[in-house]
Order: sequence, then structure tokens, then C-alpha cells
Amino acid sequence: MLLARDGRPLHRRVVAVAVAALMATAASPGAWQTPAADAGKPDVTTLAWGDNGSGQLGDGTTIHRSTPVRVCAPGRTAPCTRFLTDVVGIAAGTTNSLALRKDGTVLAWGDNDSGQLGDGTTINRSTPVRVCAPGQTAPCTRFLTDVVDIAAGTSHSLALRKDGTVLAWGNNGGGQLGDGTSTNRRTPVRVCAPGQTAPCTQFLTHVHTITAHGGHSLALRKDDTVVAWGTNGFGQLGDGTTTNRSTPVRVCAPGQTAPCTQFLTHVHAIAAGRTHSLALRDGGAALAWGNNGAGQLGDGTNTNRRTPVPVCAPGQTAPCTRFLTHVSTITAGGRHSLALAKDAALAWGNNDLGQLGDGTTTDRNTPVRVCAPGQTAPCTRFLTHVHTIDGGGQHSLALVDDQRPRHWFVP
Repeated sequence: MLLARDGRPLHRRVVAVAVAALMATAASPGAWQTPAADAGKPDVTTLAWGDNGSGQLGDGTTIHRSTPVRVCAPGRTAPCTRFLTDVVGIAAGTTNSLALRKDGTVLAWGDNDSGQLGDGTTINRSTPVRVCAPGQTAPCTRFLTDVVDIAAGTSHSLALRKDGTVLAWGNNGGGQLGDGTSTNRRTPVRVCAPGQTAPCTQFLTHVHTITAHGGHSLALRKDDTVVAWGTNGFGQLGDGTTTNRSTPVRVCAPGQTAPCTQFLTHVHAIAAGRTHSLALRDGGAALAWGNNGAGQLGDGTNTNRRTPVPVCAPGQTAPCTRFLTHVSTITAGGRHSLALAKDAALAWGNNDLGQLGDGTTTDRNTPVRVCAPGQTAPCTRFLTHVHTIDGGGQHSLALVDDQRPRHWFVP
């Protein structure tokens, strides 16, 4: 769950397996708040739909669902009569799901071949199980607590504890758990501090926000700097190299080359795509790095970038002379990116299924405005009054002021 520094949710990444926690009355961002911010709000119902081959919908079956079903309570079997409640945060991996409860504990269900459910086994689960405490082995007798944020990559999971430390579990083939090894973990391990080697004696602290996608992980620290770890074949860690990292490295400042001597600062928010990364600086400027094959970095080129580059302003062509500013929200899909700037929804990158919403299926390497409902290209009216945006693997979502969710894709 990604939050602004004032505690407001910035966006929710939706992937191929969609899981949503909805308020009883409306699809409100309040359903994604931290336990402290959620106090006094109505309870939520956790719903899921889509692919269910590994039990990632949590309804006790492996039957695909084309409409939402309720996620079962832990320990139930289908047909469930009790359902998951007290949820304040959700995250979806490729074929697994996570939920953060009000009491700071974490539940997981779905695919578990790499241990990404954190229950000490590699057994798939079609209803939620509790994530074990660090150091436990199955059957666990102690469970993870004091969690305020969760994130999921393709087959690994992250948790941010209220003391600012980060835990990880699941697939670690690219170092995405950050524990200094490439060993898969069935229960949570602590993410090492930058510069450590296994066995680590110092661990990552002072973290404000976490995010993950694909095989890499990012953390925004309370000093407004960013660290990254995991797979780096496209430069998505932003350290100036394409070397996988099994412990966190600092993201370089724009214009640096490895070995960097200056590092990214004044960051307000982060987002992770499948193989690219985004950052929003305090002044509302958007930066991007990593894979750019579909233009998802928005710098007017299709050149991969190993360190951050500024996202161009709409209408620019490379080399850009004006850049995207006044951004309040960023999010990343699989190979596309979105931003909310001055109430305008912008998108760039891969567009083969219409995920940019500009009325075409043409990839864009600089931002374009998302069209208003009912428009056809070239659009003359554009989506406005946008409250929240989100990018999925190959689709996008927006919540507008009338609280009706919008979505777009081309079959």
C-alpha cells in the first residue's frame, strides 16, 4: 500500500489477479488506509475476481470468477460461511494475494511455490493463512505483527513494520528479498541495510513506504531517499548498473553514471512497474528509470535508463525541453505508467490493448491525456475530476469525484 506523507493513499497497483477491499457503501480510497487512519470507519468486505488457478481469489476453490466473490475467513473451507473482515490494506502478486488487517497482522493466499505466502510451506492455499513471524518454521506458533504496509512482486512479498523495518519472503532468485542471498524464504526475513553482505548484521530502517513488482523491490525512506534491490536487467534499480542486487542500493541522482556519487533525494512517492520504476519528487516532478522498450519512462525515447530521467511534458518530443510537473500521483502498470497532474489523468508507454486510454493502440513515449468516456480518437474531451488512478498489468483504472470507478481497455 503506497501512501503520501500526509497518510493519504496514492494509488493501488492492480495486476492480472485483481483483489479489492471495498467500503460497504462505495469504492473509496479509505479502504486502503493504514490501521490508524482507518479507526472509526465502517468495516470492509474483501472481494476478488479473475484467474483462480492457484486459489488466489481466496474463496476456497480454484474456479475462475468473472464477477466478484467474497474472500473466506482464515480456516474456512468452501462453501464458506464466514468471510474476511477487518482489512485495511491489500496487495496482489501474479498468482497470490495479501491482506493487512487492522490488528497489524498479515494474511496470504494463492500460489505458494516459492514460499510467497509466508506460512512456512510451499503449499498453495485457497483461503487465507496467517504469515509467520520471522524465524518460525511450519507449523508456525507465532505470527507476523505490527505491520503498517504490504507489497507484492511477481512471487515475493514485503511488509513494512511500524518501527520502519522491512521484512520479505518468497522467491529470491534475483535477490528481491534483500537479505544478501538468493535463497527462497518460506517465512519473513529482515531486509539488510545498504552495503551489508550475508550474513547481515545491520538491517534496513527508517522506511516510510514500500513497493514491489516483477522481481525488484523499492523503499522510500523517511529522509526522502530511495533504495532498491532485486533484479536489475533493465536498470530498474537505478544504481547505474544492470547488476542484480541482493541487498539495497541507493538510487542515483539524475545525470549520474556508475559508480554514482550523488543520489536521489526529495522524493515524495514511488512506484514499481514490471521492469521499470518511478519516483515523484516533492515539487511534483516525475522521474523514471529501467526498461523503456514501450516508452514507459516517458522521456521521448525507447532507450533503457540505468539512472532516473525526467518524464517529458505532454506534447514534447526528444530531446525534451519541458518536463512533467505538478504531479500529485504516480502509478505503474506492467509496461505503462500513469500520473495525475492538475486533475488531468496522463498515461504513457505500452498501449497495445488501449491501456493508455487515448483512443488508440499506439505506444507513447511521452505522456498523453486520457480521453473522456464516449470519446473516440482524436479525442476532444478528456477525463477530469480524477481522484485516484491505478495501473494494472495491461489495463488502467480511475476513480472520479462522483465516486464511480472508470476503467478502459480494448479487447
